[in-house]
Amino acid sequence: MVLRVMKKFLNRETVSYLVVGICTTVVGLAVFALAVHFGMGVAVSNTASHALATLFAYITNKVFVFRSRSWNPRLLGKEFVKFIGARLFTYIGETALLVVLVDIIGLDAMIMKMFTMGLVVLGNYFFSKFFVFKK
Repeated sequence: MVLRVMKKFLNRETVSYLVVGICTTVVGLAVFALAVHFGMGVAVSNTASHALATLFAYITNKVFVFRSRSWNPRLLGKEFVKFIGARLFTYIGETALLVVLVDIIGLDAMIMKMFTMGLVVLGNYFFSKFFVFKK
């Protein structure tokens, strides 16, 4: 039973999503850390972080995770708009949560960013799999 469940969830797609997600997280954290270091507020830092990480994630998810091979401009446009829409939804939720946790409650910005990114990764996987790159 456990082996069957693991086999279902540990496949090429989920493992490659995890690897791409780690790389995307590194991009997002690096941009966020630099922006915070240079005095930008949490919301602005998260916006820059999210924008660059989203562009990186779209390309890597399309090519490596979901193997969406079509480069037809119409399909590419539809995919990209759906991807951006889904990421915008998770971005708004993440930013609101960061503002509450960091600006209002006063918790550490980097620790809370890592926490919220974990939630975002899960949400983004489901949006990508069932909404953006569905077969």
